[in-house]
Amino acid sequence: MSFHDQQYSEKRDFMRMTVETAATLTFGADNHTCDVLCRDLSNQGAQVMASEAVAEGTVATLSIPSPTPGMQGLQAKGEVVRCQAESDGRFSIGLRFDSLS
Repeated sequence: MSFHDQQYSEKRDFMRMTVETAATLTFGADNHTCDVLCRDLSNQGAQVMASEAVAEGTVATLSIPSPTPGMQGLQAKGEVVRCQAESDGRFSIGLRFDSLS
């Protein structure tokens, strides 16, 4: 199926970049942190792989450090919109961002 044959709701209005970088996910009332692997990233969300599940609807902050010393990394606040168990025991977590800094 080509891109043009997809339903409108399946098309993205933004570019999603494939990445593979270490990041930290912070969530919950106690600001629990979890080391994650960011697999793709856009200005509206990300997909990360984690060793633990995070419930859909959970407010979270994704922090990606800058590879350049002295430059600020990415801080994105948003919501977990998907958490799916993978066959390797990890969890694929989809995030939708509310704000970037």
